[in-house]
Amino acid sequence: MWDFLDNLNDAILVFDKNKRVKRVNKMAKDLFDIKINSDIRKILKRDDKEVFLDNVLKLSDKGEAYSNFMRFLDKDRNLLFSWLKVFKWKDDYAFEIFDLTPVENRAEGITDSSYVKILKYMSIGIAHSIRNPIMSAGGMLGRVKSKIRDIGSEDSEKLIKYVEIVEKSLYRIISIIANIEVVSNSLPVKLERVNVCNVVESVVKRYKDSAEFNIAKKDAYVYADRMHIGFVVEEIIRNALDATEGQDSSKIDIRVSEEGKYVVIDIIDNGRGIDKDTLSLATIPFYSTKPTNMGVGLSLAKFIIEGYHGKISIESKEGEGSKVTISIPSEKRNKMRIEHLDW
Repeated sequence: MWDFLDNLNDAILVFDKNKRVKRVNKMAKDLFDIKINSDIRKILKRDDKEVFLDNVLKLSDKGEAYSNFMRFLDKDRNLLFSWLKVFKWKDDYAFEIFDLTPVENRAEGITDSSYVKILKYMSIGIAHSIRNPIMSAGGMLGRVKSKIRDIGSEDSEKLIKYVEIVEKSLYRIISIIANIEVVSNSLPVKLERVNVCNVVESVVKRYKDSAEFNIAKKDAYVYADRMHIGFVVEEIIRNALDATEGQDSSKIDIRVSEEGKYVVIDIIDNGRGIDKDTLSLATIPFYSTKPTNMGVGLSLAKFIIEGYHGKISIESKEGEGSKVTISIPSEKRNKMRIEHLDW
């Protein structure tokens, strides 16, 4: 029997109620490098290890088979796009997995989106061109600072302070480059069920001493890369803090809500606002009204959100503040993937 299954193009894995693998065919070994007595959850993404697996096993216990498209983790921990069938095998359970990744890769090669191309451009063109000279400049500044200390003149401390201001600006640029690499297509995208409120709270926590934050929220979920959502929220909060800099009272209101099929994040500041002409340029790459700002963050945030079929809009009035609205399609996966079902 297993000699026959070894010749199939489908991966077959049989496991018991304790989720321990009892049998695997050759294709399963090749795809997943999984061994007898391994935990079947090894091949599942983090957000499928409990809810989804428990649901399909309960369904199987009722004598019903389950099949659908699914992503697994292969032996190199890369996402494997597959067609999955789950069914009972005597007293155990069986996964039959057909690898669809070659088909998906061909489709992506034909329909590569402009967003991916732009992100690749921003990552490669900016990161590689700027990082090395920035690092060299930082190293030279360290030597200059050391020499100033050795000289020990009356103005030494003042000069060292100026050097440290320049160093801080360089570190900010390095931070921007790192963010670009993180959110670009040059790194794997880790899609999962993300509670937007948790992401917002996590970002606000880092800036809580910089302004008065008021958050009105309701748990709302999107299916996205958590780091992408965090980057976008943080970039907009940074802009809001820049806009309120120097004021007696800096206030930022944040609202998380659901509107139809979208999760909406409103970020409202009481800053200096943006005039009509500048507002139309706000999301253009490399445009900035501040000489120390590269003008990359907000445009990259826009590309990311539009890549999720969402949008970013900005309302602003000079002298009265700004409102940035992020709309992202809400979690659309079926309940089998996200809720423990009572069969």
